[in-house]
Amino acid sequence: MNSTHLIALGLVLSGAVALAVFGIRYRDKTPTFRHFPVFSALAGEVGRAAEQGVSIHVALGNGGLATADAMTSVAALEGVRALLELSAAYDTPPLITTGDPTLYLLASDWLRRAYTRVGAGDLFRPTMVQFAAPTPTTYAAMAATQLFDAPIGANVMLGAFNQEVSLLTEAARRRGVASMGGVVSLPGIGALYPALEQTQLVIGEELFVGGALVKERSVSWASLSAQETLRWLVIAGILITAVLSLLR
Repeated sequence: MNSTHLIALGLVLSGAVALAVFGIRYRDKTPTFRHFPVFSALAGEVGRAAEQGVSIHVALGNGGLATADAMTSVAALEGVRALLELSAAYDTPPLITTGDPTLYLLASDWLRRAYTRVGAGDLFRPTMVQFAAPTPTTYAAMAATQLFDAPIGANVMLGAFNQEVSLLTEAARRRGVASMGGVVSLPGIGALYPALEQTQLVIGEELFVGGALVKERSVSWASLSAQETLRWLVIAGILITAVLSLLR
């Protein structure tokens, strides 16, 4: 076993020990994480939409449940869970657009369940969730048209997007509608980064923390704690590798 294998093994063992110690020490405490304004601002957007009599546009992208982007789409839905619950409670239905039939069915089911949980199942309307188009560019163009024509108070873009997401940000800008979003692909990040402020954007793996932040469930917190710990372990591994390569 060479030195590289020993270093890798040491990092794995150190990570396992760190996670075990973290879990034992903080298992009865509410953990604190980095602040993500996008997820914490969704509740306020629902309140403003209810006051103004408008809707919130939620664009979930093209990530189908049978594709490599399935987990991205599920994470996006987890991130807007609080928005769906409050929208149902305030009877301020969002306009949800998708670019994949399977994602359309899942989003429609989640919104219907949100209305049922607050005892307002009869207020749910299938038109609250729309399958816009099957291709990314056409979907973004159709969703941008909806955004431009419908009475929208905020634009939320979370999910599997590439550079076509710029069509949505441009339509929102022309309408004077505030936008916020999160993507994982490099083309999508490149399109959103210059269009949104830092407090309106989540990038990469940050999209997957939304479910933990909007649900008070220990299993979600544990997952996010592990993610944060592993992030620092990867950084430490990169630094150690860089130092060892310089010393050779």
